[in-house]
Parts: sequence; structure tokens; C-alpha cells
Amino acid sequence: MAKRFFFPVFFCVAVLFASSALAGEMNIKGWEKGSEYDSLYDNTDRDVFKGTLLKIKYITPMDGMAEGVAVLVKDKEDGEEVLVHLGPKDFVEPRIKDLRPGSRVKVYGVLVEIDGEYEYMCAKLKAGEERKYKFRLTKDGTPFWALSSEDLKKEEASQ
Repeated sequence: MAKRFFFPVFFCVAVLFASSALAGEMNIKGWEKGSEYDSLYDNTDRDVFKGTLLKIKYITPMDGMAEGVAVLVKDKEDGEEVLVHLGPKDFVEPRIKDLRPGSRVKVYGVLVEIDGEYEYMCAKLKAGEERKYKFRLTKDGTPFWALSSEDLKKEEASQ
């Protein structure tokens, strides 16, 4: 009886340690929920605009933050180029492999001011008719990289 009980318990503990080790490898310094950067995201001030994706860029929004990913979007309405922050590179890069310049996009997020520049913090990005990329919860603006692995799986399954 003890042997049959030992293996499942040992296996579960090993999986937990492996999961936490993998999560610990993701560099999200400065992007954490409640950070100075995150506090700029006012979920009550969400906005939406359409445009064309011009390019994917790597950014560091504030000093000391881990590298992040942004997209430069040409606003369909006024032709202005808008820098849209998606999130930390380690989280975002694997999720946007099929995102390409030239795509027509719809950006959901919040306009913020950082060092005198107006930029967007993205909650959701739709590219074309089929592709959706979610980076924050609609209900409260919580970044996906701050979710537990179980909650993240639920959110990604609902896309």
C-alpha cells in the first residue's frame, strides 16, 4: 500500500517543482501586477482603435524593467502611428509567432503617458477575422502573466 501511495505523491510534487521552476525562468521584472508600470493601466478608461500593424518592436517602457514586446500600429482613423505595449518578451513572444506586419488589427487597451509620450497598454489584439491575442483580463485588467497557470489555461482556452 505504501509503495502505491508513494509514487503518485512523488510524481505530483515533482510536477509542482518543475512548474514553479519554469515559471521562475520567465523574466517579467517591472511588469508584475501592482508594479509602477502596471498601476498606469486604468481598466475604467479602456479604448479601442483599428489600424494596420507596421512592425513588432522590443521595448523597455521604464528603467529597470525586463524587455517587452510592442507593436507599432498605424491608426486607420487619423493615420497616426501608435506604439502598443503587449507585455514582457518572455510571455508574449511565444504567443504571437503568427502575427505579421501588414495585418489589419483592432486594439483594445488603455492610453497611458510614459516619459511624456502617449502609448497604449494592450488588453486584447485582434488580427484579421480569426486571430485573437489576449494580454489582460477584461473584467479588471489583470495581466495574463500574473495569473496562476490554471487560470491562464482557462483564459487561453476561452479564446
